[in-house]
Amino acid sequence: MTEFVISEQSILEGLDKDEFVYYYQPKVSLITGKVIGAEALIRWLKPDGSIIPPDSFIPQAEQSGQIRDITYRMFSKLARDLLIFSDIDSELVTSFNATAQDFADDTFSKMVLETLEQLHIPPQNLQIEITETTVLNASPAVKKHIQSLCEAGIGLAMDDYGTGYASLETLSHWPFTTIKLDRSIVNRMLDTQKNQTIAETSIRMAHELDIGIVAEGVESDLQYQMLLESGCTKVQGYWLSRPLPLSDFIYFIQQDLRWSGLPIGLIHMAIVDHIQWRKRLVSDIVRIAANPQHANDRNAYQLPLDYHDCRLGKWYYGAGQHFRGCSDFDAIELPHQKFHALGGKLIEIVNSGGTMHELTPTLTEFSDLSAIILDCLQKLEHRGLMDMHAAHHAWEGHHLYPGL
Repeated sequence: MTEFVISEQSILEGLDKDEFVYYYQPKVSLITGKVIGAEALIRWLKPDGSIIPPDSFIPQAEQSGQIRDITYRMFSKLARDLLIFSDIDSELVTSFNATAQDFADDTFSKMVLETLEQLHIPPQNLQIEITETTVLNASPAVKKHIQSLCEAGIGLAMDDYGTGYASLETLSHWPFTTIKLDRSIVNRMLDTQKNQTIAETSIRMAHELDIGIVAEGVESDLQYQMLLESGCTKVQGYWLSRPLPLSDFIYFIQQDLRWSGLPIGLIHMAIVDHIQWRKRLVSDIVRIAANPQHANDRNAYQLPLDYHDCRLGKWYYGAGQHFRGCSDFDAIELPHQKFHALGGKLIEIVNSGGTMHELTPTLTEFSDLSAIILDCLQKLEHRGLMDMHAAHHAWEGHHLYPGL
C-alpha cells in the first residue's frame, strides 16, 4: 500500500472532494453538570475511512498559507452544524480554532458576520479560539478584524493558556473573553502543591478579570474533582468524551447527561470576593476620612453599592442559586443586603466630611455583618464539600465514560 503524501496539492484536492470535516469535543459546565457547548476540531476523513489528524497537515497548511483557505471553506460547514445545534439547545456555544493569517484582511471576518446574519445564528453561540503565540506578533490589522467580531458578540478564547511567554501581557491587550487552561497544567496539577497552586491561581485570576475559563485535557476523575473544588467553571477532555463526529455529538447532547459534583469551588471564590470588596471599601473610607474635611477628594470615591452587582451578589443570584433552599445559603441574603446599605451609609458619612470618630460605630456594625456573611459561606462550603464527596462516591460506579 502506497503511503499517502501530504502536500499542498493533496490538501487542495481534499478540500475540493469535501474530505475535511469537523469533530466536536463536548464542554461540560461544572456549575450544572450539563454539556454547554463544544470545540470544533478539524479532521481529514479519507474515502477508505482513515482519519488524518490535524497535527499531520495543519503545520504545513500554516507554513504554505493554505490555512486561510481551509478556515474559509470550512466555516460554511460549521455554520450549518450550528443551526442544527441551536435547534437542539439554543444556548450551546461552539468554538473553532483560527490563526492570525485568517484575519490578515477583513475577508474572513466579514464572511463570518454575514453568514451568522443570513442564518439568524446568535453571535454569542460562536467562539474563536486563538493561541497566544498566534497573536503575539500579530499586526494591528489582525487585531482590528478580530475586534470587529468581538464587538458583534462573538467570544474570543486564548487557547493553550500557560504555555506562552507573556500570557498576562497578551490578556491585557486583546479582548479575550475566555482562557483555556492548557492540558499540560491540568496534567501536572496533581503532581505537586506548586503545580496545583499554578492551576488554582490561573482560575482565580480569570475570575477576577471576569473572564471565562475552560480546563482542557481532563483525563481523570481526580483532575475533574480538583478543578471542581478550585472554582473552575467549564471542562473538556477524554474523561468526559473524545471528539465526536457530527451524528455522534448530536446523539451525545440528546442524552442530556449529567456529571457529578456541586460547584463548591465557587463558594470559596465568593468568600474571597466578599473579603476583597470589604477591604477595598474600608481602606478607601479610612484613607479619605484622614484628609481635611473640605479636601477635593472627599467626594471622589464612589463604589457601586447595589448588592446584586458585587461579585458575591452576582454569584448569589446566579450560579449560587444551585444552593437555594439550604439554610446556610438562604441566611446570607438579608445580612448581605444590610451590609451594602451600611456601605452606602459609610460613603455618605465620609463624603459629607465625617471623621473617623463618626465613622467608627457604623464600621463596627459593617464588620459584624461581614462576619455573619462569612460564617454562613464557610458553613455552606463545609456542608457542600461533604455532600459533594458523598454524592460522587455514590455516582462513581455509574459513570458512563461516554465516547471512550
